[in-house]
Amino acid sequence: MPVIPVSTHRAISHIHNPRAEPTDTLMIIAYENDDMVGYLGVLADRIYPLSGEPLKCGWLSCMWVNPVLRGKGIAKQLLATAFSTWNDHILVTEFTPEAKGLYDRSGGFNDLMVNNGLRCYLRFNLHQVLPKKGEKYKKFTSLLRVADMLGNIPNSVRLLFHKPKPSDKLKFEEIGQVDNELGNYIKSKSENGFERRGAEDINWITACPWLKESPPTEESSRYHFSSVADSFRNINVRISEGNRTIGYVLLTIRDGHLKVPYAYFEAEVIGDVVQYIYDVMLARKLSMFTVFHKDLVDYISNHSSPFIYKRPIKRHYIISKVLDAHFKGKEKLDIQDGDADCAFT
Repeated sequence: MPVIPVSTHRAISHIHNPRAEPTDTLMIIAYENDDMVGYLGVLADRIYPLSGEPLKCGWLSCMWVNPVLRGKGIAKQLLATAFSTWNDHILVTEFTPEAKGLYDRSGGFNDLMVNNGLRCYLRFNLHQVLPKKGEKYKKFTSLLRVADMLGNIPNSVRLLFHKPKPSDKLKFEEIGQVDNELGNYIKSKSENGFERRGAEDINWITACPWLKESPPTEESSRYHFSSVADSFRNINVRISEGNRTIGYVLLTIRDGHLKVPYAYFEAEVIGDVVQYIYDVMLARKLSMFTVFHKDLVDYISNHSSPFIYKRPIKRHYIISKVLDAHFKGKEKLDIQDGDADCAFT
């Protein structure tokens, strides 16, 4: 096929999803004769109202329609099929303005929440940021790379004076997997969690990523969503004081960009957690940091940092009207940065 609806490693990840069931519909494909003209992926999940039983649901992901055939209602039919196969238990986040228009016109969604976040820049990286904003910037990539290099010479000198250091009383330990003890700690911190992902879920996310370190491949050229990266790594970090676990963070690093899909910690150590994040960024020479975790956003916004620039960003979540009826008091929900499919990209 000239275009494929899923990469091999994303398909394997879906297969191992501990929240997926054998009867779940994970891919909806539209054909015209024998040609695929559109597809829509779904990530199987469970969400938790503040009271009541967990609800089976699907997050919409990776919708594509052949550009030649846009305007013929294919996306509308894909969306309608997703609603019917998932009993209207559908949610979406990280959508384009064009997709938001489709969802609004469908009349099937309500707003769930808007999470306020920060995008922070430690080093100049215009050659990575601007080309993603439009084709007009791509022809200037080489020039932007030179500008970044020149800007980062004095910036590197500036960063020499930043020596972030968490408390000596705390231990930040990179671990291979989340064990039962750490899983129980995460569970104790997830009382208002929207997804309440535990040890099994996090170990699946880190063991079965949707990205792999690789130059572009023949397969990735036929897949219209992210499947390879120059560098990509998930890092589980246990935070302890003596023999007592007092925190856990999952760090994701992709091509110099750091995210924190999951973060649970005691309130009094937030400053140390932030200092650890700064230390990771400086030690690994990372350029950019994105975060939506409310406590981390508030702390970074109100304290000095090594960043040259910070700008506010938002992440919008919408939920089917059928599901929304279960979420009274939803302003109290804790939606972690990695919920939905955000931990994978």
